[in-house]
Amino acid sequence: MRNSNLTREFYIPSNYTEIHRMDEIGVVVFASADSLTVMAFSGKRQKPTFHIRFGEKVRAEQYVADWLGDLKKSDQEKIDRREARKGAPNPLKVGDVLRCMWGYEQTNIDYYEVTALIGKHTVEIREISCISEETQSMQGICVPRLGAYIGQPMRKRADESGSVKINSFSWASKLESKNVGGVRVFSSDSWTAYA
Repeated sequence: MRNSNLTREFYIPSNYTEIHRMDEIGVVVFASADSLTVMAFSGKRQKPTFHIRFGEKVRAEQYVADWLGDLKKSDQEKIDRREARKGAPNPLKVGDVLRCMWGYEQTNIDYYEVTALIGKHTVEIREISCISEETQSMQGICVPRLGAYIGQPMRKRADESGSVKINSFSWASKLESKNVGGVRVFSSDSWTAYA
């Protein structure tokens, strides 16, 4: 039976020494006495991210330097994206319609209408019904029915593109419309259903 409570210390050979540490991103690197074998941990992982033996010390050092450089770059990109999201205005407005397509063996379509803006990034949305037509057996098309609410208001955080996370497996994104004779017209969406 495997022990799932093994710590990093379990994996580090006794003759290895620490050669790099970056606590801000949870990285620590160890090397063997001859510096030809390197082992690294990143994030909160208890098992090594890598444990590699090289033929030359310079190759081991270059591998570690490249890996650390990639981690620093990735970490900085995450910080930059987070800062950009904080500063980006909410692109949604009251009356916008969001579409959520989801399903495993079928395509379900849910529509939501933005009913209020709350702060810089939060919106209130309500699920709305749709006008649906079956075009073939267990297949069809649908469009949103504005103002036909079928759900209670929900508060969701909008990202910089105007998408909101509905639940653990689905996101809703803004649905574009055209104004034809003073009426908002949406392109139809295809759905499928299986018995």
